[in-house]
Amino acid sequence: MSAQLTLDELGRTTWARQLLLSRAEGTVADVVGAVGGLQAQHPDMPSTALWARRAGTSTTDLDDALAEREVVRATVMRSTLHVVPVARWADLDAVSAAERLATWRASARRAGVDLVELNAGVRELCRTGPRTVDEIEAFAAERHPGVDVVAAVPGGVSRPWWRLASAGGGLVRLPGSHPSAADAPASSVEGASWCGVSEEPDLDAARVRAVVGYLRAFGPASRADVGHGLGIRRATPLKAALAEIGPRVLSGPDGTELLDLPDGEVVTADVAAPVRFLPRWEHLLVALKDRGRFLDDAGAAAVYRRNGDILPTCWVDGRVVGTWAVDVTGDRATLAVTPTATAPELTAALRDELVAEGTRLVDRIAPDAAERTVTWSRPAG
Repeated sequence: MSAQLTLDELGRTTWARQLLLSRAEGTVADVVGAVGGLQAQHPDMPSTALWARRAGTSTTDLDDALAEREVVRATVMRSTLHVVPVARWADLDAVSAAERLATWRASARRAGVDLVELNAGVRELCRTGPRTVDEIEAFAAERHPGVDVVAAVPGGVSRPWWRLASAGGGLVRLPGSHPSAADAPASSVEGASWCGVSEEPDLDAARVRAVVGYLRAFGPASRADVGHGLGIRRATPLKAALAEIGPRVLSGPDGTELLDLPDGEVVTADVAAPVRFLPRWEHLLVALKDRGRFLDDAGAAAVYRRNGDILPTCWVDGRVVGTWAVDVTGDRATLAVTPTATAPELTAALRDELVAEGTRLVDRIAPDAAERTVTWSRPAG
């Protein structure tokens, strides 16, 4: 009979693996790898997520690690931009590409496009220098004159040539280029050359290593969590990878079967969890299909927006208690915390801890502000 975990044990265990119980020592690559990567759609997201987990992190540490090719920004898990260690990029890229190729195969067939051949051409193009999405789309269209790609893909899909051309992976984002930067638009380079990869990994072995990394960062987790977090939609390859690992089987608070690495340790519920502020699109709130270990329905309603956005969150005792935003007006910076409808009343000690951690966050975001304030929308304690 499998051991049953309480909700607090499950939450504390995941927090420990996410390096949130105490900030970790180590290189940027070590920390990023330990927590399964950092969500990176916006340039500021991964930096704040790293600050919450790594001791002594400065505002330039992540940029320096990207420039020095210790970590890389790439479209991997769930076909979403993440920062991951260079040493793990090839595995995650291969796993993600396999899923994207399966997703776009029917559209490519309708367009008369060979996805693998097109992707090989794009990789060669990006090996000669950084290329924007516009440039890659123009390259793909020129190789397939007369093809109505819009008619071939599902309705409402943006950037159709980019979707098909990048489905096979192999690209990484050039450091310093962002979609929102007018002077340095997002540009991609060929990943194997950038990361020093001599040959593509075996896909089955790469998938096993990706699942091990996921469980080490987010476990214990259900099979659905693992598939969701890594973006592995097909049951057969996920089942094969898990069988290769031989995971430890546990039981969640509601009886759901949870999987963990054979040597995975469970953290007891009495371990203290400090106040933490995590960024918009925090990976911890995206990589698990069931987020009940961290927030209730009221918390989910406050954090997950109808447009798909996930707001920055404030955490007390290992659970989401509110959202936050920083406003900088003149020389004054204000961190406003908005508690969820069911957030507990804070003790004086917790209120002091929230203000102290919030002030450190404001110091980081607005270091030149002469006045820094932390507020919350309703009295606490």
